Amino acid sequence: MSSSIHEVQQIELSRLIAHPKNANVMSPSVMAKLRRHIEKTGRYESLVVRPHPTREACFELINGHHRKEILESLGRTHAACVVWDLDDTETLMLLATVNRLGGEDAPGKRLDLLEALADSLAASPAELAKFLPEEEAVLMKLLSEEKPPEMATQPPLTKMTEAFTVFLTAGDKKQLLETLKQTHRDPAKALMIWVNEKQPTHGEGEIHGM
Repeated sequence: MSSSIHEVQQIELSRLIAHPKNANVMSPSVMAKLRRHIEKTGRYESLVVRPHPTREACFELINGHHRKEILESLGRTHAACVVWDLDDTETLMLLATVNRLGGEDAPGKRLDLLEALADSLAASPAELAKFLPEEEAVLMKLLSEEKPPEMATQPPLTKMTEAFTVFLTAGDKKQLLETLKQTHRDPAKALMIWVNEKQPTHGEGEIHGM
């Protein structure tokens, strides 16, 4: 593409014309969360526009249709925009991709992010749900889960008894295996060696969850 990216400009909302081929839609619940975010912080991703091909002094909106609508509903008169110099084909290509292509959050890192945000804001799941994509029930589950204990150093196989007997349920065993992944090259093998060699004899305590 031959597009060039310029600095962010404040452009009057009345001069931003939606592209007729825009196919991106947003659910009312997500729209409401985005509105609350913009209203609370005043921050949002800059809209992407190009000089309008037929209307003088206007711009054609490529990315940011919902943000424009929200800004209008909040009584704003201008929007932060990035102006790209695009022909019709390039514009259609961006309409087909810019609203659809994107990465996904790694679950573990997403949880770390949510926990840090909750701590920073001292916010409950209900409060966070007003601004985040996750629903309140999902946030409650994520933020209330007990984390497996961390092992600062690698326990040797001779100490596997102490490491394993901390965990007594099937769910806890799963957590142990996840922990061993961080401390052993072959955690499954390490665990099985201990299980095979250290099975309790009759009268000793049972190993649960195996």
